[in-house]
Amino acid sequence: MTDIKEQLRTIYVEALRINRPPESIPGENLTATLGLDSINSLEVLIFVENHFKIQIDDEDLSVTLVDSLDGLADYIEKKLAMKGGSLGLPETDAEPEITND
Repeated sequence: MTDIKEQLRTIYVEALRINRPPESIPGENLTATLGLDSINSLEVLIFVENHFKIQIDDEDLSVTLVDSLDGLADYIEKKLAMKGGSLGLPETDAEPEITND
């Protein structure tokens, strides 16, 4: 989950266009610390959906989801597990190499 949390820190910086290093993004109380409103929260979640190639269900949209890196990372892990996906790592189109030994 640490890898997902590090990716999320970068997503917050990029989605919110804030001038601070990703490692400075705290793990909790993100709404208050970063001054998130409903529009900012949706922007973050759109970045999350695009980055991890998941769909966040409408009923799961809440301030709680964007307020904690642990909570959001847990949610992403569950979504990825349901679809059998990786942790947001780029997919490759390379064919496996076959050798005739």
